[in-house]
Amino acid sequence: MKITGRHRRYVDLAKKLAESSSYSLHRHGAVLVKGGSVLNWSANQNKVQRWAQRFRSHGCGHATHHAELGAVLGVARDKTTGSDVYVVRISKKGSLLMSKPCEMCQELLRHVGVKRVFYSIDDETMGCYKV
Repeated sequence: MKITGRHRRYVDLAKKLAESSSYSLHRHGAVLVKGGSVLNWSANQNKVQRWAQRFRSHGCGHATHHAELGAVLGVARDKTTGSDVYVVRISKKGSLLMSKPCEMCQELLRHVGVKRVFYSIDDETMGCYKV
């Protein structure tokens, strides 16, 4: 789907967050939205999040601080239930890249009750799936 209208607003915010990521190798930003209001946001970081380890497949490394994880941390379950998450990844030059959440993040978003995930594919296109 094309990135237009209200989606553009959230994608642009997530992109700004990705630009601020402390992890220069992969720069992701995520925005948690419910009822047209931004509830929380985050960029990925190169540090381990023990709380998220339970969502990681066994034998698949450590649960690092992904942008999606940061966006839901500290937000009450009644707020995350039925919400949407916008996730983007940017290149070194600032263009949008594929940012479909990994298996750990998909499981985490399901656990906290997120309804839909919108993710960047390129500068003009985004994907969407129901959790």
